[in-house]
Amino acid sequence: MSCNSSEALFEQYLDNTLLPARRAVLLAHLNHCGRCKGVLEELRVVDALIASPRHVELPENFTFATMAEVRTLPRPQVSTAPVYAYLIAYLVAAWLLAGAGFLFAASAMRAFGETALDVSAQIAHSFGVVEHAGARVLGDFGSLGTLLGGAIVLDVVVAAALVVGFTVVRPRLAERLRP
Repeated sequence: MSCNSSEALFEQYLDNTLLPARRAVLLAHLNHCGRCKGVLEELRVVDALIASPRHVELPENFTFATMAEVRTLPRPQVSTAPVYAYLIAYLVAAWLLAGAGFLFAASAMRAFGETALDVSAQIAHSFGVVEHAGARVLGDFGSLGTLLGGAIVLDVVVAAALVVGFTVVRPRLAERLRP
């Protein structure tokens, strides 16, 4: 029997599942091969270490010391750069889509823009501060004013959603997900 074929039988030998004829051949090889005998002894030691339960004693103040060490670590810094990147990407995409809409579906976009202009006028009226100036500026640009009104309403809604999401929802969600 060669060393390679005997090593393939070591696991079965240690588990005591080796057939008697194979066991006799393996034992005969082990009597003449010191290298295989040493490998088998190492495997026995490893099996004994794995099989025996190990109880690790922790110091009495292990939790306190660990938490004290964690408290000394610097707080992780949250990067706000991606938020600005998403906002800028949205604004660029919104303006490009609105422009494409005016080029390819002018009547539908005009109706949408007029509705958005009405909504923005209602928002301006409810705030009362920019009502007169907003109406004059948006009224002076004609159909471009319609586009601007729609884009402004979209931008205000998305910006408000982002602000609420990142200042209110995200911290609460992060707090719930902490272990």
